[in-house]
Amino acid sequence: MARFQEEDIANWLLEEENFDASGIVSDSDCASEHSDHNSNSEQSGADSDTGEPIADFSEHPQATNNEVRGVFYKGKNGTMWEAHKPKQTRTPAQNIVQKLPSIKRLYQEKSNIVDCWKVFITDNIIDKIIVGTNQKLDVMRRNYSRGEKDCPPTNRDEILAFFGLLYLIGMKKGNHLSTDELWATDGTAPDIFACTMSQRRFHTLVQGIRFDDKASRAYRKARDNLAPIREIFEEFVRQCQASYNVGAFATIDEMLEPFRGRCHFRQYIANKPAKYGIKIYAVTDSKTFYTVNMEIYPAKQPDGPFKTDNDVSAVVKRVAEPVLNGGRNLTMDNFYTSVPLANDLYHNYRTTVVGTIRKNKPDLPPEITNITGRAKCSTIFAFGKDPNKCTILSYVPNKKSKKNVIMLSTMHSDDTIDESTGEQFKPDIITFYNSTKGGVDVVDRMKGEYSVTRVSNRWPFTVFCGLLNVATINSQIMFNFNTSKKVARKDFIKELAKCLIKPHIDQRASIPTLAIPLRRKIEKITGYRNIPNLRQDGAKSKCDFCPAKKNRYSKNRCCDCKKLLCKEHVKKTTFVCNDSEDSD
Repeated sequence: MARFQEEDIANWLLEEENFDASGIVSDSDCASEHSDHNSNSEQSGADSDTGEPIADFSEHPQATNNEVRGVFYKGKNGTMWEAHKPKQTRTPAQNIVQKLPSIKRLYQEKSNIVDCWKVFITDNIIDKIIVGTNQKLDVMRRNYSRGEKDCPPTNRDEILAFFGLLYLIGMKKGNHLSTDELWATDGTAPDIFACTMSQRRFHTLVQGIRFDDKASRAYRKARDNLAPIREIFEEFVRQCQASYNVGAFATIDEMLEPFRGRCHFRQYIANKPAKYGIKIYAVTDSKTFYTVNMEIYPAKQPDGPFKTDNDVSAVVKRVAEPVLNGGRNLTMDNFYTSVPLANDLYHNYRTTVVGTIRKNKPDLPPEITNITGRAKCSTIFAFGKDPNKCTILSYVPNKKSKKNVIMLSTMHSDDTIDESTGEQFKPDIITFYNSTKGGVDVVDRMKGEYSVTRVSNRWPFTVFCGLLNVATINSQIMFNFNTSKKVARKDFIKELAKCLIKPHIDQRASIPTLAIPLRRKIEKITGYRNIPNLRQDGAKSKCDFCPAKKNRYSKNRCCDCKKLLCKEHVKKTTFVCNDSEDSD
């Protein structure tokens, strides 16, 4: 059976805590990832609950159950399993994929970095942010002595520049740095931060940014725990689904947006780096790491249109809806995997499942959970009887650990051992799982590498920063598809940030009262020599090179750059200006 291979994810999985040096699932992956689920892992101990004997493969660990004929296993709930593999048949419709990973036709002409990014952060999303933010700024303005002069309303260029600064801060891994270091005036801070906006204005936008209409928020919050971010989040997800065709292999898992403030649906997940945060179920393409769907875990919703079933099977069907009925495979961990769900997806949604499964599931026979008498690297297979299409296995990676790995697959219907694993004798199911399990985990790692998330006590802002992180990943995938270019993610983020900031810097440079040192920094960053000047020719105004405290006025201008010059700077500055033009 053909197996998916991806070198990047394979190399990374070897570094993760969930995988040991041999690439097989380790103890941490088998443990529950959720504090509210305390069931045992899918790795069993030395003794079975029933103590029934199992087949002994101690002499030939590479032997499989296709040599054992006429043997049946029985689960605790009566589910019957065959010890021998069924007859080989043609590829089922559940594994026939009609579309390869690709950008949908409507978005294939997007070849500009900003255009790709705006597919996900749409103009409509930006307009909603401007409306909500200006409502908050109207309230904050009362605390400023000069009112609108100190706290003016925001606009599209400024909001985009604000996002650009967040991306630059994340690119420099400064999301936990104080803004005093980013706006330092001692020469240690990048000039682009001060050129884009003042430190005080940046703080004002961080405090004031909002994502919904305050006038109707109280009514919506009474029916929806996610009211402050619902509209923007759903539009972002719709754009993710509308622009991409998922390949043959997808992964479902949860992301965790780091957050320790007040939020009644904040979660604790022990094996995540952040431990505490907002849990988001996600489905990604296992090969390209494109995030196609997300759903925030909202805890128990009030009665109304947003009340959803938080049962695991219901969550999987909702979140995986974009990849169902397409002949794809869904890789999942033991929190989601169960025999009834796997059969339901196979028969009713034309989707196969590969995943680890916990040993306490009532469908599993004791022969699978027990490892008494088992040799290292031995495998026992069991095959479901129709209509049960599941194949399960028990693999012992290390006899000293007295634990085994239990896996389920509706994609595989045989007991093939991967010959490339050598003396480890890993089954194909395990090597396939190891190559596709990390889809969501890789996205989480990429988000954290250049994260824009600032420390905040407002969970909607934290969630939106997570969307900004996902937007750069998805937009880079789109850019690479459409242009056939391979751009490093750091360079992609840098170029995106500069493009988002540029319109606001251009507008700011046209302010006639802008401080001279700041104007010089803008000239240096933008490369402009003739920045628009609103002062009329012949009008008397301050010298562009003297400090403001000298209060020197003049009508003289440089013939090349049109800057105002006092008597002290006429000869000196003209020489420098002409020298920069390579004049004699």
